[in-house]
Amino acid sequence: MTQQITLNEIYRQLQQKPEYMDLGREATEEEIKHIENTLQVKLPEYYADFLRRFGFMLGDGICINGVCPSELNDYVSVIDFTKDRREGKYYAEGLPKLEHNAVVVLDNGESYVSLFCEGHPRAGQVVWRHLAEDYRETETFENFPQFLTFWLD
Repeated sequence: MTQQITLNEIYRQLQQKPEYMDLGREATEEEIKHIENTLQVKLPEYYADFLRRFGFMLGDGICINGVCPSELNDYVSVIDFTKDRREGKYYAEGLPKLEHNAVVVLDNGESYVSLFCEGHPRAGQVVWRHLAEDYRETETFENFPQFLTFWLD
């Protein structure tokens, strides 16, 4: 039986990762609205809450995209990674683009993780896609907190 872990405990454990970094402040409601307006989505509440608390999260080789400070040159920008995947910037002919009503919460070039936004039939779900599988779904998480627990091992 899997023990339930609270969202606060997930966050606390992630903050203990080596080389941890976040925005250093909460994302503002204006920054969250800017993401939503630019990408034309309504973010799921779990992810919006994550942005409000951390802005983005980086540590131990993982990067959860979000609000990007200028000094990181779009390295953690959910807007830029989502636009790139929607436009198919990294794809060869025939590989699928990101659905319109989804955002990219992690992208390392060899794989990316998308979060389905409100209004999508799979709203709240998180999907991992790998280049080796032609960016087809390889792992699915029921929600953003479940995806975050994947990084706790």
